[in-house]
Amino acid sequence: MALKSRFFQANFFAAILRSATLAIVLLMSASPASAEVVTLICQNETGGNTFTLRVDYDRKIVDMPNSADMSEPVGTALFSAPATITESDVSWNLVMENMNGYKFMGGISRLSGIGFVLFPTKYSNNAMGENHFAGPCRRATQKF
Repeated sequence: MALKSRFFQANFFAAILRSATLAIVLLMSASPASAEVVTLICQNETGGNTFTLRVDYDRKIVDMPNSADMSEPVGTALFSAPATITESDVSWNLVMENMNGYKFMGGISRLSGIGFVLFPTKYSNNAMGENHFAGPCRRATQKF
């Protein structure tokens, strides 16, 4: 009888270990492996310029990275704002008090890929203004 009992105990603990391992595997596969930061290149429909947006899904932040023609290092966020992220949209709206109430706001349809952004700009005569870009967005390709 003792042999059956040990056999039963060994099988019981092995079954528990297998069940726990399976549960961990299922939980890990159901949750995202890692939060994604997506860089989007958007084509402005008026003027032909492009604009770049970076969406951090984990931190729920959208920023507008610096391009090569600015004085700051490339990739540095010129503007950054908390975002509301749903299955269909990403949106943000930040009023910058330090820039006399100018806004960094916008949205991206996750269904159509259309994005828009409104952001402040400083002209060569130090006057402030706002830029408004809108158009289709796609993921930026990685350089090889």
